[in-house]
Amino acid sequence: MQFGKWAAIASAVAAISAPAVAQAPVAPPSTALAVELAPRPVPGGDSIDTVAVTLRFDRVTAAAGAPLLGLPLVSSNTDSVATTLADVTASDAQGPLALVARDRDGATEAARDAETGGPARLWIADRAVAGPLTVHYTVPANATLPPRGPAPPFAFTNDGGGVSAAGHVFLMLPPGPARYRMSVDWDLRALPAGARGVSSFGEGHVTAPAPLSPAEVRMTFYMAGRIGTYPDRVPATGFFGAWQGRPDFDAAALLGWTGNLYTHYAGFFGQEAPPPYGVFLRYNPINAGGGVGLYHSFVTTFGKSDGGVAKIRITLAHEMFHTFQPYIEQPAGLESSWFGEGLAVFYAGRLAMRFGLITPDAFLDDLNGTAARYYTSIMATVPNAEVPKRFWADTRVRTLPYDRGMLYFATVDEAVRHASGGKRRLDDLMLAMLALEKAGRTTGNADWEALLRQELGEGAVGDFRAFLGGRMPVPSSSAFGPCFRRTSKALRRYELGFDTAVLAEPKRIVRGLVAGSAAARAGLRDGDEIVKPVPQDGIQGNQTQLLELSIRRNGRTFPLTYLPRGETVQAWQWQRVPGVPDSACKI
Repeated sequence: MQFGKWAAIASAVAAISAPAVAQAPVAPPSTALAVELAPRPVPGGDSIDTVAVTLRFDRVTAAAGAPLLGLPLVSSNTDSVATTLADVTASDAQGPLALVARDRDGATEAARDAETGGPARLWIADRAVAGPLTVHYTVPANATLPPRGPAPPFAFTNDGGGVSAAGHVFLMLPPGPARYRMSVDWDLRALPAGARGVSSFGEGHVTAPAPLSPAEVRMTFYMAGRIGTYPDRVPATGFFGAWQGRPDFDAAALLGWTGNLYTHYAGFFGQEAPPPYGVFLRYNPINAGGGVGLYHSFVTTFGKSDGGVAKIRITLAHEMFHTFQPYIEQPAGLESSWFGEGLAVFYAGRLAMRFGLITPDAFLDDLNGTAARYYTSIMATVPNAEVPKRFWADTRVRTLPYDRGMLYFATVDEAVRHASGGKRRLDDLMLAMLALEKAGRTTGNADWEALLRQELGEGAVGDFRAFLGGRMPVPSSSAFGPCFRRTSKALRRYELGFDTAVLAEPKRIVRGLVAGSAAARAGLRDGDEIVKPVPQDGIQGNQTQLLELSIRRNGRTFPLTYLPRGETVQAWQWQRVPGVPDSACKI
């Protein structure tokens, strides 16, 4: 999640835990799952109207009255198609099945630095099920529910003659922990000539490189229709990219840059034969520039004439790092997101500059955007344990794992380089955590503390615990190498001017208006309805960007614009050191 994209925090909302009812389906350790997707155009038009989904499982067993299939109702603040899909049919070896839908709460479980589970729609068969299972249903090709607010680009969109969505929002699976030997195929006969279908595993008929967990099945991405790819012919393995719509930049050139970075990442992490890896670009009118990491892939978004290629590059670098990096799994979920997201923010700029793929000035712009957002935030010292409770409700809390995590890792990196005389750095600790993960350990804070203790002594452990408690990390003037030095700048705090939770709700009714705030001075009132979703994560770091609201009041809809800023504070920033060449910046 590079500010407004939802990266690993959002990237793993998937598996539906079986509720405490009748016996759940029992699938063998590795079940074959064939997914066929058939986009259908709008009658007489060139946009895609629906996608017919066919799922074929080679073996599923369920008792009569047990949940047979499930789909989350909401994934990372994004509504799935569970309530809008149509024409659901199913059959097994004995013939057709009658299905009844029921909504249940599932258990919440860890998924890297995110969380899975929660409310789900379950489909229950009228009799016992055994053997091969075939399921058909149709989903709308565009989001049919009002956007809830800040969310990753999971939902269906049919912009630009194509269609795309993440498996999170439409793939029905049996409850339980089965693994799936998954294949994907496309039926594009209803679309105009030249239509193509691409998934996280490549183009056309493809098979996943290994059996997937339910979470990984849903962490896949799909794009079809009038789309472009890089390279023109998608390879069977390694890097590829696809885009939907018409960005105002050279999408092929951007994806070529990303493929180069992927090759460097693979070398840095010691991967001799990287698996297929796809990058997907699509239009987002609400929160352009964001994206989310998925299984062997990620998706990022672009807007109209925003000139944001440099920012998109950092987003791509951030999300791709998630594919390779280690995670802390205990405490589960968002409470450990400081580790995954902080590392990704730190290394997105650091490695891209080290590999010569961004300039020192581009690195500095990204660093100062992060520092400005953090050091002006009134939430800068909120304890880490509070992050899961307030993550979706307050953008200032939601960005803490990214900003504060990165700045903390900058202090550790500098301490390691200083203590070792330049022979070691944060890379060594990060790769040691990855080695523990690959060895099968469920990693936790204690593992990180052990590495800190060994590398830097007990004082570093105390500093880490203070960081988790909310202490503000302040890297020294030289923390980012000889090219940059620390300075301070007068900047204004981000101030929405009303209860921040409003913008994360399906119906956004203003409450808690702050008297004298910019929002109040602009004419906003308690009780106003904000008609359209409002992105905030990026605007926090932009001192001059106006917040544009569409307001409904007394049956009339009108625009309302203001600068969401409050008091002025001194914030840490960095600047170039005169006379130091670019070649010295690649630490």
